[in-house]
Amino acid sequence: MLACAATLRLSYLERVVPKWTGVGDLAVLVKHLALILSSVLLWRWVDSIATEAGPRRWWRRLTTTRPRTLTAVVAIAAASALFPFTAPAVVEDDGNRNFIEAQSGHLAGTAYLAAYLGTMALALAFSGALCAVAARAARGSGQRMFSACMYLMSLGCWIGVGYSLFRGSYLVYGLTGVAYPMSAETVDQVSSLVQVVAIGLILAGVSVRGWENAAHLVRRRHRLIALRSLWQELVSVLPAEAVVRILAEAPSRSHDRYNVRDLWRRLDQRVLAIGDSALEVLPWITADLPRRALQAAHACGLRTEDAEAAAQAFCLRTGRRGCADDEPRADSPLAVPLLSMGNDLDTNATWLARVARHYHSPLMDTLEARIVPTRKPA
Repeated sequence: MLACAATLRLSYLERVVPKWTGVGDLAVLVKHLALILSSVLLWRWVDSIATEAGPRRWWRRLTTTRPRTLTAVVAIAAASALFPFTAPAVVEDDGNRNFIEAQSGHLAGTAYLAAYLGTMALALAFSGALCAVAARAARGSGQRMFSACMYLMSLGCWIGVGYSLFRGSYLVYGLTGVAYPMSAETVDQVSSLVQVVAIGLILAGVSVRGWENAAHLVRRRHRLIALRSLWQELVSVLPAEAVVRILAEAPSRSHDRYNVRDLWRRLDQRVLAIGDSALEVLPWITADLPRRALQAAHACGLRTEDAEAAAQAFCLRTGRRGCADDEPRADSPLAVPLLSMGNDLDTNATWLARVARHYHSPLMDTLEARIVPTRKPA
């Protein structure tokens, strides 16, 4: 809709469309109807996003389907009915047609533009308020990119409201016969600038959401590649039929690196395989090994999550080696899952990538040198 309205704003089309159709300023009517519909559609889209964003305040009852539909129908009907009574556009020296300037001081033209500008201002005001609600909710839940998207869109919507009020003030001055503080040319220039900024911010907000999805894709690809070595190391301890199935479906290294199709499923399968393998090696991990490995990691200078990831990597390597070498099982094995994993795939993959980085590092030998002397002789 915005693209249609922007196209019809081209001076060439504003001159040619009346010649083709025989209807003066038809391009202006189509442009304004497109902007009304695009504003209402933006209003609907934002309301669908903000539905679960915190408690619904009283004013949000006005943003539901029935008020939106009624607003769109009334605005389109009013604009269509009043358009035949508007003043013809002023033809400027360069041949461009200035429709809004022609309506200054013209009652029917002002009423027509009030339907267009008022509806757009109403829709953008509600959209701006809903975007702000969604932005605050997203920021509270840690979705920084989505929050930025909503804040940009909210700013663009409120600037759009300012555009409608600015144009409206020009028309009100025309009806009262009082000279406007700016010339008509300056009003057009300022209005065009404000309009471009508003549309640009709204489009930027929508684009940020797209960039967020692209960033998710890139991060998942990096995690898939980062988990490959740990995955290859651990799946060998799974039951034979599982190993055969996984190896038969195993993608090549180049496939991991260059194929971005179905990344979520492939990453999910890799995380599940590592999680299943970690359960398989638990019988070879003593109950106190995670605690001693964490103490050794702290002694090596690691802190908080890095120390925990290194301790889990050491326990995984110890358990995998014991299973692969068919060593006797621990007398008091670890009875709880070793890996710190939840229900979110991206969070799990990020954590396992950190574990994988330590798993193949020289730090494992350092931790073993600190832990082995504390073991009791067999």
